[in-house]
Amino acid sequence: RWGTVGEAAADAGMSREGFSRRFRKLHGIPPHAFWHLAKLNDARRLLRMGQPIASVAAEAGFSDQSHLGRCFRRAFGVTPGRFRSELPTSHLF
Repeated sequence: RWGTVGEAAADAGMSREGFSRRFRKLHGIPPHAFWHLAKLNDARRLLRMGQPIASVAAEAGFSDQSHLGRCFRRAFGVTPGRFRSELPTSHLF
């Protein structure tokens, strides 16, 4: 995992702009959006495991529970709590 697009570009031996253009061409979205979606998908996985929302936010890399909630709702149309409450109980460990 890279901390920034600039670090990923440096690892690839490219400029930040060149890396971003190439990444978008290959994956259809900019690198920052890709990593943001990866964090959200990680949060969904953790919620399915039954972890508390605050610890999910921290482990998935969000600044706090509110930040996770805003991003999660924007991406998936429901809050993390609603998402978890609508899971079949067999998904919770």
